[in-house]
Amino acid sequence: MDIFQTHISVYNGVTDNTGTRMPLGTFLFCKEYKDDILRLRAVFDKEKRNALKRSLPQATISGVFSPTRAKNNLSQHSGLICVDIDAKDNPDILDWETLKQDLSVLPQIAYCALSVSGKGLFLVIPLRYPEKHLQQFRQLQIDFREMGIMIDSACSDITRLRCLSYDEHPIINENATLYEGVYVEKPKHKSFPTCFIYEGENTSVEVAVCCRKIQQCGIDITASYDDWLKVGCALATLGESGRSLFHICSRQNAKYNAAKTDKMFTDLLRRNYQQVNIGTFFWMCKQHGITTKE
Repeated sequence: MDIFQTHISVYNGVTDNTGTRMPLGTFLFCKEYKDDILRLRAVFDKEKRNALKRSLPQATISGVFSPTRAKNNLSQHSGLICVDIDAKDNPDILDWETLKQDLSVLPQIAYCALSVSGKGLFLVIPLRYPEKHLQQFRQLQIDFREMGIMIDSACSDITRLRCLSYDEHPIINENATLYEGVYVEKPKHKSFPTCFIYEGENTSVEVAVCCRKIQQCGIDITASYDDWLKVGCALATLGESGRSLFHICSRQNAKYNAAKTDKMFTDLLRRNYQQVNIGTFFWMCKQHGITTKE
């Protein structure tokens, strides 16, 4: 079946919660609001821009909802997921047209175009396992991070609205292949708990010793996304003083990006994860032969 004939729900602005059933292509290729979108892109004031955005047609790319847009009202999954690559999450990306062309080589991308602001991209990707929507999204996050790209975590929400946009030269692939990646959480073994008992007397000094050894020896304890996240969570328990230490650890990875590392730490400080403590950091260091002894 032609991906662009897949039915989705389309809404008349963000206040419309009922919507109508419509083929994906009818929504994506609509040019009726071209002038409105171009005017929006010329507006500097963010609040005014957002107000204009809210009035434009919206869609739930991942499915049809009835009678109203709510998770429990999903009547049919479209087999698609829409992901955002935003400027705020990727401050080092300045040329969106070039990125669009770079991404066009990925066979799983059915559609790639400028977002309504013109400062970002959105991608439509067909899923092999729509019943595992969240797990497939999480694997997409990992895959894109390995390419140096952060995708908006809010895109995991199956009810999320996608604002109509306009792109004179979108990437269109009617024969896109199904994305098969599925995130599988690593088994939790009793010998490898997330939280570890720490009985040291001077946490900040001992963490600094470990980080100094990591830097001097070029040891990467953040090889996987999960490890990077755990290190960040552990160091976030130190508060703002852990930020520079997180950069030291992250910098040992070939994919290190200062802006993305900074954003990750800020997010971790805000979320205040309770599942990981500073003992986790020392345990991970120990697995790489790093101890607190000078």
